Amino acid sequence: MNTATKPGGVVIAITNEDKPYLPRFKPALKGVASKVFTGNIDTLAELTTKIKSAGVYHVITTRLDILKKLLPQGREKGAKIDNYAGSIIEYYGVEFLLVNPMRQLVSKSYGDFLNRRYVSKIVSPNKWRKESKFDWKIVASEQDFLEAKSFLETCDIIGVDIETTRDNAAIRCSGYCGIRLQDNTSFAYVVPLKTMSSVYWMRELNWIQKPKVFQNGKYDLAYFCRYSAPVWGYYFDTVNMLHSWYSELPKDLGSVSALLIRNSMYWKDLAATEDEIEYFKYNALDCWATAESAISWMLEAPQWALENYKMKFPQVVPAHMCEMRGFRRDMVALEKYSKASAEKQDAILEKLQKATGYANFNPSSPIQVKNLLHVLGFKRAVSSDEKTLVEAATKHPLMEWFAGNILEYRGLRKESSTYLTVGDAAKEFPPPAASTADSRSRILFALNPHGTDTGRYASREHHFWCGLQVQNIPADSDVKETIVADEGFEFYEADYSQAEDRGVAYGSGDENLLHIFLSDVDSHKYKASMFFGIPYDEITKDIRHLGKRINHGANYNMGAQILLETMGSSNVRTAQKLLELNPALSQVEVCKHMLFLYERAFPKVKSTYYASIKAQVRVTNKLVGATGWTRYCFGDPSSSKMALNAYVAHVTQSLNAMILDRAFLRVFLELAFLPDFKLGAQIHDSILFQVRIGREDLAERVKELMTFPVNITDCQGVERAMTVPVELKKLGRTWRGTSE
Repeated sequence: MNTATKPGGVVIAITNEDKPYLPRFKPALKGVASKVFTGNIDTLAELTTKIKSAGVYHVITTRLDILKKLLPQGREKGAKIDNYAGSIIEYYGVEFLLVNPMRQLVSKSYGDFLNRRYVSKIVSPNKWRKESKFDWKIVASEQDFLEAKSFLETCDIIGVDIETTRDNAAIRCSGYCGIRLQDNTSFAYVVPLKTMSSVYWMRELNWIQKPKVFQNGKYDLAYFCRYSAPVWGYYFDTVNMLHSWYSELPKDLGSVSALLIRNSMYWKDLAATEDEIEYFKYNALDCWATAESAISWMLEAPQWALENYKMKFPQVVPAHMCEMRGFRRDMVALEKYSKASAEKQDAILEKLQKATGYANFNPSSPIQVKNLLHVLGFKRAVSSDEKTLVEAATKHPLMEWFAGNILEYRGLRKESSTYLTVGDAAKEFPPPAASTADSRSRILFALNPHGTDTGRYASREHHFWCGLQVQNIPADSDVKETIVADEGFEFYEADYSQAEDRGVAYGSGDENLLHIFLSDVDSHKYKASMFFGIPYDEITKDIRHLGKRINHGANYNMGAQILLETMGSSNVRTAQKLLELNPALSQVEVCKHMLFLYERAFPKVKSTYYASIKAQVRVTNKLVGATGWTRYCFGDPSSSKMALNAYVAHVTQSLNAMILDRAFLRVFLELAFLPDFKLGAQIHDSILFQVRIGREDLAERVKELMTFPVNITDCQGVERAMTVPVELKKLGRTWRGTSE
């Protein structure tokens, strides 16, 4: 434990903007005497001399001017209170604790929690583990390397971190901080990668037979793969640790260390230094903070967080494999579809410029589009974002025409810049030769098991500063035509059928919903038949799609306005005609009616089911899923519709995420190392993979591995076994599904 003592008093140095929130702030002080200070100061010596004479040695502050005076010269530029929140900086015997601006006590669901946590560093210091003293050195010689190896081999845990350069995806330095728990000592070593000897040292240190901890280690592992420098004992990862405990909190290393280390001080601004020694020190501090945070987590995190970690951390391994393999890119097709998209954009642009009578009209310009909306009569538009344009489209057919074309143009531009870049902007790895369609080029991506509050995977561009976000490519997009199977292989996708709907049915216990899923019917067709009063056999694909949109919106407690924005004006008008509603009804009123249809059809969902979610969060501050995954909840679903929506969505999304995780791991462990099988990625509720032509049995085996029962207890205490069916789709040569 920390040897610091509880203070006799504390100064609260705040801005005038913070003062209204003081009544919410003061309970965190737990009775410690305090004095509020909002005055001006020229030097910190003025403040510290005065308070020390009164026997006060602690200041809690939200003030940027004080922060800048505390920082070494050069580091005050660009400093932000939010970055330093949770940091303790000592100044001539006085501890200064930085906390977030007090408005965050109400503006962020976790604001009060973080504030109490940070303030406890001052009012309850003995509850905090005493961190080891930071010290470090550069490994610049064989003797330094042998010293580093000798020390690290005596440690209980080693924090590892690398710094990289964007050019050529290279490692600039690799750091290691070992901690010995018996005497609470640590030391960090940084290896600048400037010679082949330093690469050898890095490989040797990576292979030391001691547990390693990283912060989002898939990033580091990707680079270590390039250097043939595998890591022994990667058992811990602070980003996954925090996600398993408090999934709603920020998970960058600065935030993690502020939460878990008492005497932490934000250091990430050192990354921008031009001083090489300071840069290497930054790397060493990353390693120290990572190792210290992991130890604190292991000592403090509750058992349910550990169980979460044991469920989620194993996903890092298959995710890493998928990231490093990526997909083959058809560069000829990429050029073709990139050109076609550009031509579509040009055609829409020409059409809009003619319609506006302005040759320089730019649909991507927020100011120009907002002015256009004002001219068209939508005077209250304060922006031109998608939400505003969707709302404008409901006001008049002319505005709908303009809004539709502007949104289509923006969508095409985003698709082009995100997925169809060519030439110097190409995102393949390795970069294709400028004049050839390089068949070796692959499109990479990152998969993050910790990427969402619900536990679903998230995706982003690859760690090598290239690639794409693989999960959000539109289903029928030409982009998927450019992603092709490897030579001799073909694509398959195994997709859980209507997984989230089934989760709502089994979680709510609504008899009408359960009847649908226990019957041999297409659930979306059946619901569309219920909503629109059309016989089941007469439901067309388009009507089924409308019913699906209503169902999705109602499942997640959307309001009428959000449903309108989600469905789009033309779809709502189609539904209005199908339902034979009064043409004079506004589109928002039509959406209200459609949501009512869902509530009438499935009455338990928004009554008993939602009430059970509210009660669980109110009583326990947690939501515990059927698979055991537990989420700590900072929001209050009884008073906040936003919080209710998030937690309603969480229950089914998390359930399906954990089922897919289990399936993904089963497929990985049994099939991923076979020469005739290539694991691709998790894509929402599906697994994308390749099998060698003629090995259809492996595709069938994926389906078998994904099919298993999960016992679910509904909100009324009734337990049922739910097995989500798997639809196996043979896609062939391209991800889009072309056979040739």
